[in-house]
Amino acid sequence: MRSRKNETYTFEFKLHVVELYLSTEVSYQDLALSVGVNNPPLITKWVNDFRIAGPDALRPKRKGRCSKVSKPKESKSTNIETVSNNSEYLKQLEDENLKLRIENAYLKELRRLRLEEETLLKKQRESSTASEETSN
Repeated sequence: MRSRKNETYTFEFKLHVVELYLSTEVSYQDLALSVGVNNPPLITKWVNDFRIAGPDALRPKRKGRCSKVSKPKESKSTNIETVSNNSEYLKQLEDENLKLRIENAYLKELRRLRLEEETLLKKQRESSTASEETSN
């Protein structure tokens, strides 16, 4: 009779049972009775796994979710490379910052000149319209 208990069997025991089945012409049920396994289909599964993947398939497997993948630890040589990469990156950022400051100053000056020109044009228009009004 099958038991409802989840029994775990060692790798050596599983390997021994599989070798017994393969070396003798015993049925799964007879073999299960002789070795004390209450679940003959379990022996079938062990034999099939052994035939497909070899003895490593009988080893116990870890259960549950995989742990989070951690970043590999950096060695000293990679630390030096990252420091040099960081300094190069910092230099690039400083250059870009300088270019953006120059561009910003240029655009501000351009805007100031446009506003100055607009105010000058307004004054000219006002003076020309004022002179026309006095002449009429």
